[in-house]
Amino acid sequence: TVCAYDRAGHGRSEPADGPQDGIAIAADLHALLDGAGVAGPYVLVAHSSGGPYVRVFASRYPDAVAGVVLLDAQPADAFTALPDYPATYRGLQLIYGLSPSLARTGLLAPILGLPADQSTAAAARNARDELAVLPDALEQAKALTSLDDRPLVVVTAGTGPQAGWLAAQEVMAGMSTNSVHRIIASATHVSLITGVEAADA
Repeated sequence: TVCAYDRAGHGRSEPADGPQDGIAIAADLHALLDGAGVAGPYVLVAHSSGGPYVRVFASRYPDAVAGVVLLDAQPADAFTALPDYPATYRGLQLIYGLSPSLARTGLLAPILGLPADQSTAAAARNARDELAVLPDALEQAKALTSLDDRPLVVVTAGTGPQAGWLAAQEVMAGMSTNSVHRIIASATHVSLITGVEAADA
């Protein structure tokens, strides 16, 4: 059984009452799986900023996790392991701070090239709020330092990584004694999950 879901405030899910850190997101997923009657343990698969959320889930519900797959996942120590990330984060804060207003005027979709369901004012507010508490989620993700011998697959996009990214991916692969780290040379951060070639690889 394979399940995919939209976090609160994303896609078809209702918005949360406020900004959700990694603990709140992990608790939501745990409650969702339980409420849906999807029995564990689970192999958790996460892309990008989903990586820290999966790590929080695994640290809080270790018996529910059979294995983890990280697809070009953001490292928990992004602010120190990636030299350019602090400046990138400040830029994102500026863009996401303006995005609710841009969405209300209809300019967000054409400026950022977003689909309609991701360019509403509500979606923009949610993205802004999630970015605001991302540093907290990254700190919370550091609680998971080892998966012991549970399977861990780290898949990294080899095209266009920022400084320090490849080394940080290798460090994440070290969280399990039963891990594999694959670099898909032709994949970018986005095409890793959207491109047919990358998916085939």
